[in-house]
Amino acid sequence: MRRQESPPAELLEQHRRDIETLDRRVLHLVRERLDLARQIGELKRSCGVPLRNFQVEAQVHRRFEDACEDLGLDPRLGHDLALFLIERAVEEQAALMDSDYRGDQLRVLVVGGKGGMGSWIAKFLAGQGHRVSILDPARSESPFPEVGDLGESSAEADLVMVAVPMADTEDILKEIADVRPRGVVAEMCSLKGHLQPTMQRLRSDGLRLVSFHPMFGPDLRMLSGRTIVFCTDADPGDLALVRGLFEDTSAELVEMDIAEHDRRIALVLGLTHLSNLAYARALMGSRARAEDLAQVAGETYTKQLGTTREVIEENPELYFQIQALNPVTEEVAEGLMNAVQEWRETVVAGDNDGFARLMTECRDYLAGAADNGAEASR
Repeated sequence: MRRQESPPAELLEQHRRDIETLDRRVLHLVRERLDLARQIGELKRSCGVPLRNFQVEAQVHRRFEDACEDLGLDPRLGHDLALFLIERAVEEQAALMDSDYRGDQLRVLVVGGKGGMGSWIAKFLAGQGHRVSILDPARSESPFPEVGDLGESSAEADLVMVAVPMADTEDILKEIADVRPRGVVAEMCSLKGHLQPTMQRLRSDGLRLVSFHPMFGPDLRMLSGRTIVFCTDADPGDLALVRGLFEDTSAELVEMDIAEHDRRIALVLGLTHLSNLAYARALMGSRARAEDLAQVAGETYTKQLGTTREVIEENPELYFQIQALNPVTEEVAEGLMNAVQEWRETVVAGDNDGFARLMTECRDYLAGAADNGAEASR
């Protein structure tokens, strides 16, 4: 004889079915909200309105938090829901606005178009309506027409994008210069200084060369909140053409010369990578098992470990080049070791006041970055 389900078990299953029904209703409402967000994005694009209005976003946060309080819910739930929905809406609108381009349609050749950033820039430019082809010997498939060599294809292109490993960029630029292209050539290396002597010579020989650096990786979903650096060493007209590809997007565009670019990159990339790599090696050197540490992990450790894992899972060749090709790396590495020693000395000396002073100085320094970031968001 089959055992009958007890009433509590039946009620449990009914509640689960009711939640499933509510989940579908919630998703339908989210879809309606995203449809409206896309319509708003179209209006923003046609009217030239910026992608983000932080005053409006703050109003959405308050509206959700107030509604939660009225319903007897934790206002933090409203904050988190508002943040999630705002981010999704921004992604929908950014997809429209980041594809906006008011210049002429260009014939573009992407050298290295099957790699990470090469694939990204090819898709981005095609989304703007440009005629994109790629040159890349990799055997993987590509949605874009492929060419076999740099010859006629680069000579006739309005724009040649070079998205190859840093170690190969100099040779590729020389090959392109031999073809004497009529259009602009743009390279997007993470570092520029090691290329500068060659770039100066090629420019003097007539190559219309521009250097820029997208400060993000190929997995980027939207340009909002991201920065693209343009080096001012190029001819102003050629620089304007490459910069113009991103003028109407949601990215932040900044300009500086090559020396300043590499000095800052040594800190925002080189030092960041190096400190996380050192952190990973220090954990290994402790001889504690990672799984044992995970059992007692707090919030700070978990956040730091997440960042460290992102670094150590990246391309070792690229990360080595970022360290090896920047002449500022030795100075930055020495600064990191000196900083660790400074903290260590206050602890060994039992200098509580000195430790607190160092923390205060660091807090004041980083507050400047937070203030500038908030100002830039307004």
